[in-house]
Amino acid sequence: MNIQTEIPEGIEASYDGSELHLSEGSETVTKKMDHALVDVETSEDNVTFSTDSDKKDVKSILKTFRSHTENMVEGLEDEHVYRLKGVYAHFPMDIKTEDGSLKVENFMGERNPREAEIMEDVEVEVDGEDVTVRGSDKEKVAQTAARIESLSEKGNRDPRTFQDGIYITEAEE
Repeated sequence: MNIQTEIPEGIEASYDGSELHLSEGSETVTKKMDHALVDVETSEDNVTFSTDSDKKDVKSILKTFRSHTENMVEGLEDEHVYRLKGVYAHFPMDIKTEDGSLKVENFMGERNPREAEIMEDVEVEVDGEDVTVRGSDKEKVAQTAARIESLSEKGNRDPRTFQDGIYITEAEE
């Protein structure tokens, strides 16, 4: 079984045995695509995933690799963007980026700031309570947004009463 993904003009693809690299200009997205029963071949205009196996789970891996490649192409053509919103009722929290991380100060009146790491090649912009996470690697952008959202875990408190936090409001993919 063979599955092909077309690569648009201007994007270069290469495979080094375990990782697929797609690049456009100075921007590169890399994804590990390594399976014993799957062969990956690149050419100027497409990436081909093939296998000799008839097993359903191996065929599903081919389709997963194709989806990952399509997401990589989409990210190079037009960035993946997540928008988050900081919400508070009583204690105004301060959200800012600092040294490769996002800091939330005064969350529910806490003295110690909460911090989330910003992944490599991901850009985070803060405008008051609005946070925008963008980048060409879908997984890194989504993981960074999830880390920021998880900063607002409130422990044993009732979520109906304590609705303070930072929440994902939109995902442009």
